[in-house]
Amino acid sequence: MRTPLLSALVLLACGVAGGCADRSSRPSGAGAPPVIPAGPDPIVLRVPRGGGILTAVRYPALDSVVWRSSGRLPALARVLAFGAEDGYLAAADTAGAPVRVDLRVGTVSAARGDTVVAVSSADGGAIYALTASGELTRYTPSGGDWRFRPALPAHALYAQQDGSLIVAGASGDRALVWRVRPPNQSVADSLSFEIDGAPATLRGSLERTAGALGDRVFFGANEEVVVVRSRDLTKALQLDLGDPVQAIAATPSGDRLFVALERDAALRIVDRFDEAEKGSIDLPGPARALRMDPMGRVLLARGGGDSVYVVSLASDAVIGVVRSAWRGDLPLVLPDAAIATARGDDVVFAHPTTLADMRTVAGGARDVWHTLRWNGFRPRAAGLAQPVQFRTSAPRARADVPGTPNDTGRPATVADSAGSAIGQFTVAFAAVLDEPQARSVAGRIRVDGQVPRITTSERGGKTLFRVVLGPYPTRAEAERVGKASGQSYWIFEGAP
Repeated sequence: MRTPLLSALVLLACGVAGGCADRSSRPSGAGAPPVIPAGPDPIVLRVPRGGGILTAVRYPALDSVVWRSSGRLPALARVLAFGAEDGYLAAADTAGAPVRVDLRVGTVSAARGDTVVAVSSADGGAIYALTASGELTRYTPSGGDWRFRPALPAHALYAQQDGSLIVAGASGDRALVWRVRPPNQSVADSLSFEIDGAPATLRGSLERTAGALGDRVFFGANEEVVVVRSRDLTKALQLDLGDPVQAIAATPSGDRLFVALERDAALRIVDRFDEAEKGSIDLPGPARALRMDPMGRVLLARGGGDSVYVVSLASDAVIGVVRSAWRGDLPLVLPDAAIATARGDDVVFAHPTTLADMRTVAGGARDVWHTLRWNGFRPRAAGLAQPVQFRTSAPRARADVPGTPNDTGRPATVADSAGSAIGQFTVAFAAVLDEPQARSVAGRIRVDGQVPRITTSERGGKTLFRVVLGPYPTRAEAERVGKASGQSYWIFEGAP
């Protein structure tokens, strides 16, 4: 039974926002209000479709902005990746050019020097692109730092978490997969195999269906699904499905692939562990595109017209059809599994199980939408950016009296209890519990010929590793250094 709109809104306010005290009166089962799973903060990002300021809200309170970018974004086509560690969001604009947003400081950068035909990112920080001239290039927060003109054809890119790049291309009736490791100027590994079907359509098939799932990369090659192990670049699967592959989507865990074929009103399921086809899901009609829920609960399949088939991945069955325009961002599965659909200028939320309309955001479809789970917009803990303090039994000069000469003969400054001078400012780039991670962050930074150092302190019985530069005599100088680094940073008063 469909829930009336007014009741659904009341239930949404009680169940999601936690506002109603009488929990025993809430319905259960299919008509229950959506619930956001525990974990990092559910965030919705929105930016005008024509470009502008990016805003963030903690879902479901869409009218309460917690963050705004300091720079304006160009018109975006899609989001590529987000790295929670550094807070970088990578996207592609409507011209295909890479765009990066630093969600910690709000800065926006875009690469405009090349005409880009393919783009990929694994962590939001490093963005790889294939230019119209056939070059591969990498854009980092400090700018384009690597270019490579390969001898092999390149059509689809797969950025890897280890910093390497896997590339797929087509030459005649053969598919080529190869790896390059920047800043090297040579191909590290390669794989070549024959593909049945028309060579002329192979390139388009690669570009349309490429993707990655954990330690595998996958793509459609005419009527075949190909899966390659990214660790050693060996072929894990080459499966002929009998019709041209239209779209592929992978679960977030990478355990299953869902394949839409050109003339088939069903999704084929490919099991990653068995490396074989393991069933199918009947659809109301053929699917032209697929979109996976970031949490792996449902799969959206684009049907004919404005129809979107909603597939439950718990039951591997279609639970219904919603109406929505199909764009690079919408329809979108929200953190509580509600489905944001685009209807004219409005965004309408559909219930995750009944698919009944729950909420309308007037004018919402004039924006590009994206969701992520991240605690980075929370206020920083007060003690996190305090300087490391060491106890010492050595006698000190009368540092508590400004202007009194100390044992160096220079006037003393006002100091804190650890003897570090107030009026100094330190730039901090990371505060993490893992030393290799801290050293990795430090290795990416060089300002005025200086590299950051790593300091340690104890917090709750654990060692905290900080990556810092400074101290500097003024906040303005510290800000200059932080911005020149091209990395996320914050500034605290005092010496490290």
